[in-house]
Amino acid sequence: MDSSIWVIVLFAIMAILSDKLGKKPPKRMPPFPPRDVDRTLPPPMPEPWGKAERGEKNVPFEIPDIKGAPLPQGMTDEGGIYREPGTKMQDMLEAYREEMADKARAAAYEAQRRAEETAIRAEEEAGYAQQAGLAKKKTARRAAILPQFTPDQVQQAVVMAEILGRPKAYRHHSPYRRR
Repeated sequence: MDSSIWVIVLFAIMAILSDKLGKKPPKRMPPFPPRDVDRTLPPPMPEPWGKAERGEKNVPFEIPDIKGAPLPQGMTDEGGIYREPGTKMQDMLEAYREEMADKARAAAYEAQRRAEETAIRAEEEAGYAQQAGLAKKKTARRAAILPQFTPDQVQQAVVMAEILGRPKAYRHHSPYRRR
C-alpha cells in the first residue's frame, strides 16, 4: 500500500514540474509602426459622370423628349401613389374595371329582357284564359293537397307512430353501431 501512495505522489510532482517547465512564453504583438506624418492619402474615388457639375455643360448632346413620358406631376391613384400608364398594376386595374362594367351591363340587359318576357307571357296567358273561359282554380287545388298541422296534431302523430310502429327490438340496426 505504501508503494501505491508513493507512485501517486511521484506522478503528481512530475505533472506539476512538466507543466511549469514546458510552458512557452506568450507571444507579444509587435508594436504598431510609427505614423508617418508626410504620407499622403490615396486620391478620392472619381464621381459618376455629370454628378460633379449639374449644369448642361457636361452633356455633349441634346436629349430629345420621350414620347409617352409621364408628366412631372404624374398620374396618382386613390392612395396618392404615382402610377405610369404602362405598368402591369395599372393595366390589370383597367382590365378589371372594364370587365366589371361589362358584367353590370350584361346583368342589367338580362334583367330587362326577363321582365319584358314575363310581361308578354302574362298578357298571352290572360288572353288564352279569356278566350277559353277558364277560371284560375290551380291555386285552390294546390292549397287543398297539404293539410295545415297544429302542434297538437304533430304531437299526436309522433305518439301514434310509436304505438303503431315496429317494436324497438325488431328495428333494423347498423352493424357498425355499438349496443
